[in-house]
This record gives sequence, structure tokens and C-alpha cells, in this order.
Amino acid sequence: MIESPRSVVVLAHDDVAHELGPIGSWLNSHGAEVHRVSRDSSINLPDAELLIVMGSPLSVARGHCAPGQQQEIDIVREWVTTDRPYLGICFGAQVLAKALGGEVERMGRTHRSYAPLDTELDELKGRWALWHEDAIVAPSTSQVHARVPCADVAFSQGRAWGLQVHIEFTADIVERLGERMNVPEEQWRPLADGLREDVTAGETRVWSLMDHIWSSIAPD
Repeated sequence: MIESPRSVVVLAHDDVAHELGPIGSWLNSHGAEVHRVSRDSSINLPDAELLIVMGSPLSVARGHCAPGQQQEIDIVREWVTTDRPYLGICFGAQVLAKALGGEVERMGRTHRSYAPLDTELDELKGRWALWHEDAIVAPSTSQVHARVPCADVAFSQGRAWGLQVHIEFTADIVERLGERMNVPEEQWRPLADGLREDVTAGETRVWSLMDHIWSSIAPD
């Protein structure tokens, strides 16, 4: 098994939901070479040992999936069906769910919290950040690792993981995202404050989870 990813492709927007936060720190600590690809232009993915697909204000929920989002689903399906490691965060997890035959439903409200999950996996215990208005129903062929009452929030299949939880979030990232998306401060401030109060333990949890995920998806 490759002990850590040496080459990583990150698919994200140019100016929203693109920051890697603790994920980037973990990658840097392992000396990974990170290549960014923008979903705001034509998507052409280079080969890499890991593809990370980040969040988005776009949607792949039933009735909301535009042609550009469907193209991303198709790209991810091709990637994971060739047994290459994949990590999807928020929108990236929703794309993975659709690519593997799961469902994504519009909730009609935005769920923001910093709270524990329903999980038996040690690496997912503790508090985690959530910010989403679409709910994943994980594919029946996948293993669900964590849930909240409204959605499956962590699942895996083969060498692919989907995380609705925002393991990339820091308090500063949440503040910038809230301002960038014109969300009233009172709606995101509790999440940012929770992350700031729990910064050391929170980053430790992210690194532990990344270690666990990579060990389960790394090429032989």
C-alpha cells in the first residue's frame, strides 16, 4: 500500500468552497503534490493517486441537476469505476452518491451545525461541521459510516469515500464562505464559533479521519 498520496487532483470552484483547510495541512504533511482543476471551466482531470472533489452552491438533487452537474457525475463515475481513490466533500459526496446509484434530495432548508454524528466509527466520533441543503441517500451498495436525522453523511464504496461533513472547515473559512454567499451572520456564526472553540481537537480528528480514509482506499 502507498503510505500517503503523492499526487492529488482537487476539483473545485475558483472562488467559493475551494479552501482545503485541515485537508491541505494533512496533504502538505505527507508531501503530496496538489494540482487544482476548476469546475468553472472545461473539466480535464490529469491522472493522480487521489481525486478530491470539493463543495459547491450547485446541486445534483432530483429536479435541480443541470447538464454541467451531470457531466461532473459522469466524470466521477468514470474515475471510481476504474478503481482510483476518491474523496468527495459535501457536493463532492453528493456527486459520488449519484454516480454510484444513490439519491440526493432537496431538503427545503439549510442545515448548519457543529455536532456529533450517529456513527460507530471511532474516527468519526466527536463534533463535525455540516452546512448543506441537499440530503444524501447513500447507494444500497455502499457502507454508511455516519448519519444525521436528515441524511447519510459519510459513506464508502470500493476506493471512494463521500463526506457530507465539512472536514475542510475552519472558523475563518466559514466566515469567508458566509460573506461570499451573502448569508446573514447570525446563521453561520454559531458554526464558526464552535469550530474556533474546538480548533485543536477538531484538526486532530480530521487528520485521524484522513489517515483512516487513505488506509482504506490507497492503491496496493
